[in-house]
Amino acid sequence: SAAGSVITEVYFEGADWWILYGWVGAVTAILTGAEFVVLFLVSIRAVFFIARITGHNKLHMQQANPGVQIPNLLARAALEIPDPVRHVLGIDPLSRVSRRKMILIGLLYKLKVFASNVLGKLILKRFIGKGVLRVSAAWISVPITGFWNAFVVWKVAREARLRLFGNLLANYMVNDVITEDKLNRLSPRARIACIRAVGNSVVLTQNAHPNMIILMIQLCKLLKITRGENLDSWEHFLADLDAVEAHERFFILDLLSISTAFDGKLSRLERKTLPEAFQEHTEIYFKRIAQLRDLMVNGRLYRARELCQLDFEPG
Repeated sequence: SAAGSVITEVYFEGADWWILYGWVGAVTAILTGAEFVVLFLVSIRAVFFIARITGHNKLHMQQANPGVQIPNLLARAALEIPDPVRHVLGIDPLSRVSRRKMILIGLLYKLKVFASNVLGKLILKRFIGKGVLRVSAAWISVPITGFWNAFVVWKVAREARLRLFGNLLANYMVNDVITEDKLNRLSPRARIACIRAVGNSVVLTQNAHPNMIILMIQLCKLLKITRGENLDSWEHFLADLDAVEAHERFFILDLLSISTAFDGKLSRLERKTLPEAFQEHTEIYFKRIAQLRDLMVNGRLYRARELCQLDFEPG
């Protein structure tokens, strides 16, 4: 689209302004639409290949919430559609998020290409000179737009892989890691604390990431928890940690660290708040979070499974 706009502008140079900008606007609109279609097809194709490689092309969560079924997760990743805010068991993922900050971040994101073009022209003017600026500055938008398009496809593939692996790991934990013997060692309060661990990780990450929602739904089924109060309350969670037995506490902290890594990021709020729960074990749990996050983002599923173990020991 950028190249088409530049070529049109050069072709109609010297024409009346309304003819020039009319043609430039029309060509830009048509090519931008075509660019969106191509980006969509490339993104869908990338997501499909990732799903086929990981065996998800035949996987369906028939009993899951429709919003977290595999086709919906992949479609949102490919189209870069924000995940809906789901209030599972009364947990509000945005309880600590400033609405004004969310709007500002969205506006800044939309201005990224424009800002890049302006910056590119300033750099050309500074290092190349005014003599060739008129020709070069017009074309600077072409590689910049291409860079952002490539970044979008990379980001889509990365997020799709993260969502697929998150689903696999959540099912692995529920079906293979949390055995009947381990469940029998958890008191009723410890079981509620497990749900609070995932619920608070959703709140602290300030994003209703589907990996965390899937993990919570699967855990609720396994622990037979259908309702609860203050499941997203950090104060209630800390009180649970103080009340349960030592071996239960480490099981819960393991789960908290795994859930925190499931969205592939570690927010500033998480870095600030999590040490209140980890206490003297903060360093080893933060190391575990970083390792699991990197393994998931880089597509190393089997190594990631090794870090999704839940035992009754610290770290």
